[in-house]
Amino acid sequence: MFKNLKSSLFIMIIMILTGLVLVLTGCGEKISMSQKEIVYQRARAEKVGKYVAENFADKKILILTVGDLKNSRGEVIPNHNLESLKKGLGGVGYEVLARPVPDEGMDECFPEIEWSMKYLDNLMMGKDYKGGNIPGYSPVGDFDLLITTISLPEDTFHDGGFIGSLAGKSVAFVQGYTERWAAGFKTKAIVAAAIDKPYPGESDKAGMKEWEQNPPSDMDKAFDVRYILKTY
Repeated sequence: MFKNLKSSLFIMIIMILTGLVLVLTGCGEKISMSQKEIVYQRARAEKVGKYVAENFADKKILILTVGDLKNSRGEVIPNHNLESLKKGLGGVGYEVLARPVPDEGMDECFPEIEWSMKYLDNLMMGKDYKGGNIPGYSPVGDFDLLITTISLPEDTFHDGGFIGSLAGKSVAFVQGYTERWAAGFKTKAIVAAAIDKPYPGESDKAGMKEWEQNPPSDMDKAFDVRYILKTY
């Protein structure tokens, strides 16, 4: 039961990360909740990318994201976080490492979606959780800064810094940052993290009106509606 619960949660997270929703309409139209969330997510990713480009353009950058998901027609679903992060980075160079999404039924492939430091270390080497080669993957090159759109395993952080394949590296979070890792800002192991603003709640009418508004066309203003950029 516990494994099935974790599997379901993983699918839900992946759906959010990749924007498993309708295509965006024109900026002037009334947009649906799912479309609205995509616009805010795009602003979040672009904001982090822009910050990294302005402050760490000289660093070797690796982007960690989710692998391709396909719809029922076999079409690849756009990875809005990755697309917008790239837009924010502009001309800054980077490599991309995508965490593969299993094709089989979730019960059968559950071990492959366990997220741990060992899994991440293997992925950095182009290998699966068992240490087998992943088709089409090879070891990542040297990098200084990791930007993640899918958070990181809990056991990668210890005593104010990251360990394993992230030892000595810096990290920027598009999402998935937790305050349990706050000490990482003091050591500069974490250089940036987009953090959700608290949901206002139904009793806060003014707060709800701002929260539920159609995203402003300006990226920075859209970001400020929902998020805070925490930096070291």
